[in-house]
Amino acid sequence: MYATPTGGFTTTERYSSNPSSSCMTGIVAVAASLLLVGTGASYPINAYKQWRQYVQPKVQFTFDSIESAYTPTYAPEVDVRNVAQHLANIREVISPSMSELAKDLAITRQALYKWLSGENQPDDNSKVQFITNLSNVADEFSNAGLDDAKLLIKMKAFDGQSLMDLIKQGEDWHKPVQLLIDEAKAMSIAADKANFAESKAKPTNGWKSSVSIPGTVED
Repeated sequence: MYATPTGGFTTTERYSSNPSSSCMTGIVAVAASLLLVGTGASYPINAYKQWRQYVQPKVQFTFDSIESAYTPTYAPEVDVRNVAQHLANIREVISPSMSELAKDLAITRQALYKWLSGENQPDDNSKVQFITNLSNVADEFSNAGLDDAKLLIKMKAFDGQSLMDLIKQGEDWHKPVQLLIDEAKAMSIAADKANFAESKAKPTNGWKSSVSIPGTVED
């Protein structure tokens, strides 16, 4: 809920949906109730919605529902890395060559070296966005503990397109990267199970049918 002064003021102050907001709502309601003391009527605070339309002309506050001003209290983590740091992250996790990365950015290797060193900055927002998205994808692979990000990002797994293609086109990469991570983990688990099963298999003499070692006697 928020209160808007109706006389002499031009600002509107809103309170978010949190404990301090509830406290402010209560304070405003109490203040309005106190202003109405002596009018000969009863104005219970917990029923302000029922009487506010009658007393509005008598007080210097207007009331409205908090639902219309509600904003989520969750705020995503702010990424404060600069272009050079994002590029270093890409190089570390995805491991593209300087030529590959320069080609993806449609710039020269010399320009890329200057961006990496922090000597120069991109003047094209689309390139900055591409670098940021690619770095964030690298974060996803790194957080998942995958060490084959360079291969995964080039797999033509999305209607003939790779994750790199989607990033270049400015498509939403969040779901595709998660699909790649899930698939890579599933394949890793399957490979581990296969290796474990092979290690538990009993040794046989089958190899003797195709290989003979001098000095040995075959059965």
